[in-house]
Amino acid sequence: MNVRVWGGWLLAALGITVLMTMGCEKGALGVRTSNLTGKIIDSASSAPVEGVRVKIVSETAITTNAQAALGQNYVSITDAGGRFMFTNLTPDKFKMEATKVGYEDLQYPSASSTVTSLYVPNAETVDIGSIKMNAVGSPLPQYISVRLYLRDSKSMELLPADQLVTITFDDKTATGTVGYWASGTYQLPAKNGNYAVSISPDPNLYKTTVMTLPGTSNILTDILLDANSYNLIVRCVNVPDYIEGGIVNIYAEKLGDYPKVLATQTIDNLGTLTSPNLPKYIEVPGIAFPINLRINVRGYKDEVIAINMPQGEQGNIRIDVDFLANNATLAPQLDKNNPVVGILDNRITRAVRIRVAGPDLIDNDTVIGNLWHTNVPVNYNPAFGACDLDFGAVPVGYKQPWTVSIYPDPAGPAAASGSYSIGGDTMINPVEDVGNIILLIGAEAKRP
Repeated sequence: MNVRVWGGWLLAALGITVLMTMGCEKGALGVRTSNLTGKIIDSASSAPVEGVRVKIVSETAITTNAQAALGQNYVSITDAGGRFMFTNLTPDKFKMEATKVGYEDLQYPSASSTVTSLYVPNAETVDIGSIKMNAVGSPLPQYISVRLYLRDSKSMELLPADQLVTITFDDKTATGTVGYWASGTYQLPAKNGNYAVSISPDPNLYKTTVMTLPGTSNILTDILLDANSYNLIVRCVNVPDYIEGGIVNIYAEKLGDYPKVLATQTIDNLGTLTSPNLPKYIEVPGIAFPINLRINVRGYKDEVIAINMPQGEQGNIRIDVDFLANNATLAPQLDKNNPVVGILDNRITRAVRIRVAGPDLIDNDTVIGNLWHTNVPVNYNPAFGACDLDFGAVPVGYKQPWTVSIYPDPAGPAAASGSYSIGGDTMINPVEDVGNIILLIGAEAKRP
């Protein structure tokens, strides 16, 4: 009996020895740490969800003989990319829970998932990919109202209330006035996600606008529409030579209580009488018509011409600014069959006097002055001490060349052998002082 007892002790001892040996064998295989990672995304938008509390719990039974990861329990918080990471895990089978305010609690694996087990092998990193979480939301209403304020994208003003606009929401199309769309009368069936929206105003005035609008709740928003633009193609013709180097400023103005400048352009290469300049373009929104075109040139009064075209007839309009045409003979409104704007009658002029004096003037010398293509002859009388050459209407704003030729008496220009000339160029400034309306240029008569 004692032997049997001793034998039992011996077997027990042997059993213990076997268990210890098995433990040593498992350690010898090398249980190394593993990693688990994944990503939490929104089930509706697929956007990453930040700040989710992800918890993993070991499914291994807690027994005295369990060798791996007994009761492992870890927590990770998702980053801005929705990712979570668990490191230094002992190989094991886990279940995962994810929670966040505003979302339904998530369990993984779940009854609806294709994955039935979450096992992390020895010394491996397991990426379970993207896991969807459902946002907690109120039930969708049956219909949502649509209130759209249709505005011009540049002026930010509402379009005219009676202007018709066609709008398509997915495959549903409706046409109404600007006032109707702003009333909130129109309704759409509510839906998860967005409506694809196409907004089509009068194609002569505005471009079609495409966007998305939410389908989950009432729509209230401003819609900015880009106006179709048209070019006014402006060039200068018959430009006097003395204006070389000058500029022409063009302003497109909206009619109203106060002129509103819609666009500007500067023509700085005016060309000449025989070689017109290349045209410049002024871009004007179609909604602005009718408009005024203001032409501003140094030395000229502003010329304002109306461009009043029916809606739908806007286009690339050619306009010639003619420096030798008198607008009094043209219509005050641009004629599309003869699109010429004359500014000759807008030219500002003033009287100029060239006073010639000097020791070389002799009694009855013939003095001939030339300014602005005009010759003025005077016979010198010593009693007056000088010769005054008067020119009645000289354009202002530019330098004008002048010459004075002096011929001995009595032959005048025929006595070329004794003649001499003096000259220069002088800026003809506009009249600033009413009491000094004559510009005086002094010239010294002195033989070279």
